[in-house]
Amino acid sequence: MNSSEEEKLEVSVKYGQLESHFTGPIDEVLRAVIGFLGKVYPTYDLASRLVMTVDVKKLTEDLEGIIAITEEGLVSTIPSGLLSDKEAIRLQLIKAYLGYRLARQDKETMSLGDIITETRGKPGAVAGRLSEMVSDGLVMRAGKGEYRITTLGIKDFCDTVLPKIKSPAKEEKNIG
Repeated sequence: MNSSEEEKLEVSVKYGQLESHFTGPIDEVLRAVIGFLGKVYPTYDLASRLVMTVDVKKLTEDLEGIIAITEEGLVSTIPSGLLSDKEAIRLQLIKAYLGYRLARQDKETMSLGDIITETRGKPGAVAGRLSEMVSDGLVMRAGKGEYRITTLGIKDFCDTVLPKIKSPAKEEKNIG
């Protein structure tokens, strides 16, 4: 089997009398299936426009050079002083999210103690920022003393924090 055959997805969909078969790259097949569902069930099409999800592949690409996979697990590669407390906490929670999604760790949550250790923050400040971010919907409590990043938290981080992190790196490359 050559590599182009390995990357093809085949899906058959039947709804009432309508039936379709889709074959091709994963992204194209998923779009075709969603398009099919939108035609046979119009409210699905409307609702799907409101759905916010995380594209793990894109997130991984966006975080290249910021998070790295090592033998010990995922690590942040940017200087700790570059981020505010809230930004540093979210980066650590995103790191846990990705570690779990990429099968590099057993859970997507972090304990308060682990967040304090990883961010090198003061316990009171970290707890306060977590509480604020839970109220804002960026972070979620996932049990006693456990936290995880929300989809909104990831989107907001990518929209507001990543440009800030990446712009100094671009400026340094242009200078030198």
